Amino acid sequence: MNSLYTLGLKQTASINGDLDKLRSGDSSSAVQGQISASLAAFNRTIDDYEIMAKKEIIKAKQEKAFMRVSKFRSDATELRAEFDRVKNQAANAKAKANRDDLLGDAPQASPSISRQRFNTSGPANAGEHSENPFAASAQPTYSLREDHVLREHSFIESTDNQLDAFIAQGREVLDNLVDQRNMLKGTQRRLLDAANTLGHKIP
Repeated sequence: MNSLYTLGLKQTASINGDLDKLRSGDSSSAVQGQISASLAAFNRTIDDYEIMAKKEIIKAKQEKAFMRVSKFRSDATELRAEFDRVKNQAANAKAKANRDDLLGDAPQASPSISRQRFNTSGPANAGEHSENPFAASAQPTYSLREDHVLREHSFIESTDNQLDAFIAQGREVLDNLVDQRNMLKGTQRRLLDAANTLGHKIP
Protein backbone atom coordinates (compact mmCIF):
# COMPACT_ATOMS: atom_id res chain seq x y z
CA MET A 1 0.00 0.00 0.00
CA ASN A 2 2.92 2.35 0.67
CA SER A 3 4.14 1.80 -2.88
CA LEU A 4 0.80 3.05 -4.23
CA TYR A 5 0.99 6.11 -2.01
CA THR A 6 4.50 6.87 -3.26
CA LEU A 7 3.33 6.39 -6.84
CA GLY A 8 0.48 8.85 -6.25
CA LEU A 9 2.92 11.47 -4.94
CA LYS A 10 5.16 11.02 -7.98
CA GLN A 11 2.21 11.32 -10.34
CA THR A 12 1.09 14.54 -8.64
CA ALA A 13 4.56 16.05 -8.99
CA SER A 14 4.76 14.97 -12.63
CA ILE A 15 1.38 16.54 -13.49
CA ASN A 16 2.36 19.80 -11.79
CA GLY A 17 5.57 19.84 -13.83
CA ASP A 18 3.65 19.39 -17.09
CA LEU A 19 1.20 22.13 -16.05
CA ASP A 20 4.15 24.47 -15.55
CA LYS A 21 5.22 23.74 -19.14
CA LEU A 22 1.70 24.53 -20.32
CA ARG A 23 1.65 27.80 -18.37
CA SER A 24 5.01 28.81 -19.83
CA GLY A 25 3.59 28.65 -23.36
CA ASP A 26 4.21 25.06 -24.45
CA SER A 27 0.63 24.25 -25.47
CA SER A 28 1.57 21.44 -27.85
CA SER A 29 -0.65 18.39 -28.26
CA ALA A 30 2.10 16.23 -26.78
CA VAL A 31 2.12 18.12 -23.48
CA GLN A 32 -1.68 18.27 -23.25
CA GLY A 33 -1.98 14.59 -24.11
CA GLN A 34 0.59 13.69 -21.47
CA ILE A 35 -1.32 15.64 -18.82
CA SER A 36 -4.62 13.95 -19.76
CA ALA A 37 -3.01 10.51 -19.60
CA SER A 38 -1.29 11.29 -16.30
CA LEU A 39 -4.56 12.48 -14.75
CA ALA A 40 -6.28 9.26 -15.82
CA ALA A 41 -3.43 7.16 -14.38
CA PHE A 42 -3.51 9.19 -11.14
CA ASN A 43 -7.24 8.50 -10.70
CA ARG A 44 -6.62 4.77 -11.21
CA THR A 45 -3.89 4.86 -8.58
CA ILE A 46 -6.29 6.53 -6.15
CA ASP A 47 -8.91 3.84 -6.80
CA ASP A 48 -6.35 1.07 -6.23
CA TYR A 49 -5.09 2.74 -3.06
CA GLU A 50 -8.65 3.04 -1.73
CA ILE A 51 -9.26 -0.66 -2.39
CA MET A 52 -6.12 -1.55 -0.45
CA ALA A 53 -7.15 0.81 2.37
CA LYS A 54 -10.48 -0.98 2.73
CA LYS A 55 -8.60 -4.27 3.16
CA GLU A 56 -6.33 -2.91 5.90
CA ILE A 57 -7.06 -4.73 9.16
CA ILE A 58 -5.27 -2.29 11.48
CA LYS A 59 -7.72 0.51 12.26
CA ALA A 60 -5.15 3.28 12.67
CA LYS A 61 -3.45 2.48 9.37
CA GLN A 62 -6.80 2.25 7.62
CA GLU A 63 -7.90 5.69 8.86
CA LYS A 64 -4.59 7.19 7.77
CA ALA A 65 -4.96 5.59 4.34
CA PHE A 66 -8.50 6.95 3.95
CA MET A 67 -7.24 10.44 4.78
CA ARG A 68 -4.62 10.09 2.06
CA VAL A 69 -7.26 8.92 -0.41
CA SER A 70 -9.36 11.99 0.38
CA LYS A 71 -6.33 14.26 -0.13
CA PHE A 72 -5.47 12.55 -3.43
CA ARG A 73 -9.00 12.97 -4.75
CA SER A 74 -8.98 16.66 -3.81
CA ASP A 75 -5.63 17.06 -5.58
CA ALA A 76 -6.95 15.29 -8.67
CA THR A 77 -9.97 17.60 -8.84
CA GLU A 78 -7.82 20.72 -8.50
CA LEU A 79 -5.30 19.48 -11.09
CA ARG A 80 -8.07 18.72 -13.59
CA ALA A 81 -9.63 22.17 -13.08
CA GLU A 82 -6.27 23.89 -13.46
CA PHE A 83 -5.51 21.88 -16.61
CA ASP A 84 -8.83 22.89 -18.17
CA ARG A 85 -8.30 26.52 -17.23
CA VAL A 86 -4.75 26.75 -18.61
CA LYS A 87 -5.66 24.77 -21.73
CA ASN A 88 -8.60 27.06 -22.53
CA GLN A 89 -6.49 30.11 -21.83
CA ALA A 90 -3.79 28.88 -24.23
CA ALA A 91 -6.37 28.07 -26.91
CA ASN A 92 -7.96 31.51 -26.63
CA ALA A 93 -4.57 33.22 -26.79
CA LYS A 94 -3.65 31.22 -29.88
CA ALA A 95 -6.95 32.03 -31.60
CA LYS A 96 -6.55 35.73 -30.78
CA ALA A 97 -3.01 35.75 -32.15
CA ASN A 98 -4.17 34.10 -35.38
CA ARG A 99 -7.03 36.56 -35.70
CA ASP A 100 -4.73 39.52 -35.09
CA ASP A 101 -2.29 38.24 -37.70
CA LEU A 102 -5.02 37.93 -40.31
CA LEU A 103 -6.56 41.29 -39.54
CA GLY A 104 -3.15 42.93 -39.42
CA ASP A 105 -2.59 42.14 -43.10
CA ALA A 106 -5.63 44.19 -44.17
CA PRO A 107 -5.59 48.03 -44.48
CA GLN A 108 -7.27 49.65 -41.51
CA ALA A 109 -8.83 53.12 -41.28
CA SER A 110 -9.82 55.11 -38.24
CA PRO A 111 -13.63 55.17 -37.81
CA SER A 112 -13.54 58.80 -36.68
CA ILE A 113 -11.61 59.85 -39.80
CA SER A 114 -14.06 57.98 -42.01
CA ARG A 115 -16.99 59.76 -40.36
CA GLN A 116 -15.33 63.16 -40.78
CA ARG A 117 -14.75 62.56 -44.47
CA PHE A 118 -18.34 61.50 -44.96
CA ASN A 119 -19.70 64.52 -43.10
CA THR A 120 -17.54 67.13 -44.90
CA SER A 121 -17.76 65.76 -48.43
CA GLY A 122 -21.39 66.65 -49.17
CA PRO A 123 -23.39 65.72 -52.25
CA ALA A 124 -20.59 66.60 -54.67
CA ASN A 125 -18.54 63.63 -53.49
CA ALA A 126 -21.42 61.19 -53.11
CA GLY A 127 -20.58 59.56 -56.41
CA GLU A 128 -17.02 58.96 -55.29
CA HIS A 129 -18.20 57.17 -52.18
CA SER A 130 -20.66 55.04 -54.08
CA GLU A 131 -18.04 54.09 -56.67
CA ASN A 132 -15.39 53.12 -54.13
CA PRO A 133 -15.21 49.29 -54.24
CA PHE A 134 -13.40 49.03 -50.90
CA ALA A 135 -16.11 50.82 -48.88
CA ALA A 136 -18.67 48.04 -49.37
CA SER A 137 -16.31 45.08 -49.19
CA ALA A 138 -14.15 45.95 -46.17
CA GLN A 139 -16.58 44.78 -43.47
CA PRO A 140 -17.47 41.44 -45.14
CA THR A 141 -13.75 40.75 -45.57
CA TYR A 142 -13.16 41.12 -41.83
CA SER A 143 -16.15 38.91 -41.10
CA LEU A 144 -14.95 36.17 -43.44
CA ARG A 145 -11.50 36.20 -41.89
CA GLU A 146 -12.89 36.00 -38.37
CA ASP A 147 -15.09 33.07 -39.40
CA HIS A 148 -12.05 31.36 -40.86
CA VAL A 149 -10.08 31.83 -37.65
CA LEU A 150 -12.94 30.48 -35.53
CA ARG A 151 -13.30 27.42 -37.78
CA GLU A 152 -9.57 26.81 -37.62
CA HIS A 153 -9.60 27.12 -33.84
CA SER A 154 -12.52 24.68 -33.55
CA PHE A 155 -10.76 22.17 -35.80
CA ILE A 156 -7.51 22.39 -33.82
CA GLU A 157 -9.32 22.00 -30.51
CA SER A 158 -11.27 19.00 -31.82
CA THR A 159 -8.07 17.38 -33.08
CA ASP A 160 -6.31 17.98 -29.75
CA ASN A 161 -9.20 16.41 -27.85
CA GLN A 162 -9.12 13.34 -30.09
CA LEU A 163 -5.38 12.99 -29.61
CA ASP A 164 -5.84 13.32 -25.84
CA ALA A 165 -8.43 10.55 -25.91
CA PHE A 166 -6.21 8.22 -27.98
CA ILE A 167 -3.20 8.80 -25.76
CA ALA A 168 -5.27 8.31 -22.61
CA GLN A 169 -6.69 5.03 -23.95
CA GLY A 170 -3.23 3.78 -24.83
CA ARG A 171 -1.90 4.74 -21.42
CA GLU A 172 -4.84 3.02 -19.75
CA VAL A 173 -4.21 -0.22 -21.63
CA LEU A 174 -0.53 -0.09 -20.66
CA ASP A 175 -1.36 0.59 -17.00
CA ASN A 176 -3.84 -2.29 -16.95
CA LEU A 177 -1.20 -4.65 -18.33
CA VAL A 178 1.27 -3.50 -15.69
CA ASP A 179 -1.36 -3.95 -12.95
CA GLN A 180 -2.16 -7.47 -14.18
CA ARG A 181 1.53 -8.32 -14.20
CA ASN A 182 1.94 -7.07 -10.65
CA MET A 183 -1.11 -9.03 -9.52
CA LEU A 184 0.26 -12.21 -11.10
CA LYS A 185 3.60 -11.66 -9.41
CA GLY A 186 1.87 -11.17 -6.08
CA THR A 187 -0.19 -14.34 -6.54
CA GLN A 188 2.90 -16.31 -7.51
CA ARG A 189 4.75 -15.04 -4.45
CA ARG A 190 1.86 -15.96 -2.14
CA LEU A 191 1.67 -19.43 -3.67
CA LEU A 192 5.40 -19.93 -3.16
CA ASP A 193 5.13 -18.73 0.44
CA ALA A 194 2.24 -21.08 1.04
CA ALA A 195 4.17 -23.95 -0.51
CA ASN A 196 7.21 -23.20 1.62
CA THR A 197 5.05 -22.99 4.73
CA LEU A 198 3.41 -26.31 3.97
CA GLY A 199 6.82 -27.82 3.23
CA HIS A 200 8.09 -26.84 6.67
CA LYS A 201 5.01 -28.26 8.37
CA ILE A 202 5.21 -31.66 6.64
CA PRO A 203 7.33 -34.04 8.87
